Amino acid sequence: MVDMEPFGEYCEFGGDRVYLLLALARAKENEGTTSHAAPAIRKVVEDGDELARTAAELEHAASRFDERFRLYLTANARDALKATFELRRSMDDWLEGRIHGDEGVRAKFKRVDSEFKSTLQSDACRDETNFVFDLDDASAGDRDALIDDLRAHTEVLLVRETPNGHHVVAEPFDYNELSTGVDYELKTDGMVFVSYLDG
Repeated sequence: MVDMEPFGEYCEFGGDRVYLLLALARAKENEGTTSHAAPAIRKVVEDGDELARTAAELEHAASRFDERFRLYLTANARDALKATFELRRSMDDWLEGRIHGDEGVRAKFKRVDSEFKSTLQSDACRDETNFVFDLDDASAGDRDALIDDLRAHTEVLLVRETPNGHHVVAEPFDYNELSTGVDYELKTDGMVFVSYLDG
């Protein structure tokens, strides 16, 4: 069972704010699976009470595959209403294309649910701008040093150990002012590692 308690404290739901939980089978961890063919399962979470149940649903869904999955949470809440309007605009374009003979858009109409989740995950639909500092091959000392450096500029919201290092989530700030000796990759609309799904 996946421990979602830290994310219940981190996530801020309300109105049209939702998050996405994603079960991803990464090609580099699954021999014989290409990145194009690696399964990905996404679920929308509308309320903090749904986090554990949705994680369990994804764990069950992932168990049907041979691949090993990682579970991620979007670091930024998504605006479901904005995503609805973005999808409607896209559907108008598909319809116009279909009227003009584009047969390729037929498949999109058959998977509107998946298209909505893709739209929801797009940068245009994020409802906040938290930063994810991804520290690969970093020690706990490196993580702590980065956190100390970040606290001089912003609030650190969440810290997670990952298979390769750490994720540090912070409120947005002028990152050009950050001076640190720790190597990191900054993701302005990233995902936070939750756990492996070994169900």
